[in-house]
Amino acid sequence: MGTIQGALEQAITAFTGREVRVQGSGRTDTGVHALGQAAAFDIGDRLDVGKASASLNALLPAGISVTGMARVGEGLDPRRDALWREYRYFILNRKAPSPVLDPYSHHVSGALDREAMSRACDALVGEHDFSAFRVKGGSEDSKVRIVIASDMTEPFADLLCIRVRATAFLYRMVRIIAGAVKDVGCGRMDLEALSGHLAGAARPCADPLPAQGLFLWQVAYPEGTFVVERGANPA
Repeated sequence: MGTIQGALEQAITAFTGREVRVQGSGRTDTGVHALGQAAAFDIGDRLDVGKASASLNALLPAGISVTGMARVGEGLDPRRDALWREYRYFILNRKAPSPVLDPYSHHVSGALDREAMSRACDALVGEHDFSAFRVKGGSEDSKVRIVIASDMTEPFADLLCIRVRATAFLYRMVRIIAGAVKDVGCGRMDLEALSGHLAGAARPCADPLPAQGLFLWQVAYPEGTFVVERGANPA
């Protein structure tokens, strides 16, 4: 199976006639969705970004779409230059599963203490050692990360949304966070234990929830990163 990056590179090459290398703002596991992924590439000349968006979408396979394009300064690194990333994890908490939502959420049929889960999300905000919220396999030296915002909302009846915004993430950090918040809601973990895990640990404090409930929601960049031109849509 090909990658999102590979499909985008093929479409750009077909459109421009040039071999290109796409740089993304980060990688996601197989099965994770992305509404706000950002990517950059250099073709060395000017093009009409409005027409380019439409042309690339005509060349891309189903499931991949360019929602906006803009020019950027030379040397932009979509991964290192990002100010923060926001992920959202969706849990459907009701007895019956949903044929519509199942590909985009994790179904939990048992009762969840939603107030406790909300407090668990609040506890994540700040600078912590998230060693207990990763699986081995990442190449990060430091396990300290800064969570800018974290909360839980209910956008639709029985659909819970765990939102985590941070300057950077560890390998599978959000899926393990979602697993820990779920454990708090199930009563398998209390808030005191969760707070203790934020001081670091040698192993994951919870099992990562399935990939299909996770969305890369937004990637933010410094003001002035995108050069907006007439007829262009900023990324």
